[in-house]
Amino acid sequence: MQQNQNKRSLYELIFTIAIPVFLLNKLSGYFEENGPVIALCVALSFPVGFFIWDWVKEKRISIISILGFVNVLLTGGFALFQLNSNWFAIKEMSIPLLIGIGIAYTAFTKKPLVKMFLNNEELINTQLIEEKLNEHGTHKEYENSLKKLTLYFALTFLVSAILNYILAVNIITDIAPELDEVSRMKMRNEQIADLTWKSYIIILAPSFIMLSVILWKANQIMKKFTQLTLEQVLKK
Repeated sequence: MQQNQNKRSLYELIFTIAIPVFLLNKLSGYFEENGPVIALCVALSFPVGFFIWDWVKEKRISIISILGFVNVLLTGGFALFQLNSNWFAIKEMSIPLLIGIGIAYTAFTKKPLVKMFLNNEELINTQLIEEKLNEHGTHKEYENSLKKLTLYFALTFLVSAILNYILAVNIITDIAPELDEVSRMKMRNEQIADLTWKSYIIILAPSFIMLSVILWKANQIMKKFTQLTLEQVLKK
């Protein structure tokens, strides 16, 4: 299962980052005056195609996948209609912000997101956790801690939203109106390509650090209320 997940992550990186960036940078100079538009449509078809292929193959779809799909369509729409840079910045900020709000909402329900992760019976020995919680009488404290941790997890997406906005306003800039339409479209494609790969790198590093802290904190909660570590409850 881990091997399949690694393959999926590799395919996702290739079809949603590498190929679109290459096409946006290299294809715009071809097909004469229609080159930039064709380059944009062809480049965006790869993440859209990956989304559809993944949905057909896995027979399931997640909210994050839907938001990613919408993100691609909005990027293409904004570029084709030549909207100003503010629209791109707002769009880049809104996607992680919406995800963060959705995660934060789960903290006020009976199924906070972190708890859902820890209740994955394919990976976690949930029965052992329940036995230990009942044994120590710490069920309520455990539940409350997972809700707080879910809120902390939501904050990682708030940080991502801020970083996305800062990156977008510095890369997607307004293009001089005196330029002809083909030149403006070509420049916009180059900006989108630049934003695509830079956002992946710049956002990934702090997100990885914050997720590592969340994982460490989840382990501390597990030890405190069940006297077990995450390693001990993972199914071999």
